[in-house]
Amino acid sequence: MNKRIVGIYSIIHFIVDLGCSVLVSNLVSQKMGLDINLFIAILLYNFFAFAVQLPIGIIADKINKNAICSAIGCLLVAIAFGLSNFGIVSCIIAGIGNAMFHVGGGIDVLNISNKKATLSGIFVSTGAMGVFLGGKSASIGFNKYYIVILMLLISAVSLVWLYNQIKGKVNNSEIKNIRLSKNEWIAIICIFITVCIRSYVGMILSFAWKSTFIFALLSIVGVVFGKILGGIIGDKIGFEKISISLLISAICFVFSFTNPIIGVIAILLFNMTMPITLICLSNILDNNKGLAFGLLTLALFVGAVPTFIGYNKLFTKIGLFVITLISSIILYIALMYYNKSIKFKERGIKNEKYKKNTI
Repeated sequence: MNKRIVGIYSIIHFIVDLGCSVLVSNLVSQKMGLDINLFIAILLYNFFAFAVQLPIGIIADKINKNAICSAIGCLLVAIAFGLSNFGIVSCIIAGIGNAMFHVGGGIDVLNISNKKATLSGIFVSTGAMGVFLGGKSASIGFNKYYIVILMLLISAVSLVWLYNQIKGKVNNSEIKNIRLSKNEWIAIICIFITVCIRSYVGMILSFAWKSTFIFALLSIVGVVFGKILGGIIGDKIGFEKISISLLISAICFVFSFTNPIIGVIAILLFNMTMPITLICLSNILDNNKGLAFGLLTLALFVGAVPTFIGYNKLFTKIGLFVITLISSIILYIALMYYNKSIKFKERGIKNEKYKKNTI
């Protein structure tokens, strides 16, 4: 059952991000000039697609109809294509649809993850390929929107079917008041900063060699497999050790400007922390997985904001090395305090059980 759930959500994740990317990329290609309306449309799309996942996640935690939430998201993205002549409105609707899909799918996958990162790593990985291929659609003049719309409609139907299959079997945790310890607050803040940095760095990576299709494709393959391997390896060796991947990535970035293979390796290592940050935050906010998912996507938006105004001055050998190294240190601190909080909780649970057994 768990493999089926992750498989369905991962495939549809690809389709939804492909659809949104096709829509936005073609909008950009039609208005290549410095159009203020285009800038606003893209900014609003990103705001609703990422930042708005936070309030949607809080609501979804309470409603407990995650696959239905995702299905509505697919329908909204399909509707956005019908309104593509209205750029700003279309982008807002697509953004909301994207957010609803990710929240619903994210919560369901976290619900079956058993506090481990492997499944969430698989789920989050496929979107990058969808964004890449959707972005390339504009360059080849792809305009057969009906194909994408059909895939989105099939996806919505599949999610309604999935909801009926797992209803009563995969449920959200009972919502409780959030009481965080000092260790948990430190971990959350550091995780949030780490994701902000990851988002910013991911947005500014415009290596000259990425203009070649094969190397551009390989860089996205690095993103995909980085997220998958990050979850798998993190579960095997421990989350705290994954921060080493950022340290090695920082070193690789120094040589990545002239060597595309090292660049791909750097990107792969850089993305290994994605499922780790997600599952750690989810474990801290155990009964509020939608809130956890939304907080991280808010961090993605915050990290991307500087690039919207053209701030990419850190895209240098020294800049990438320093900011990735800082990210590695911050993540290590986050995971150190995360482990402290988990051990403290485990001791509390054992003590509680002991008290009950001695009454």
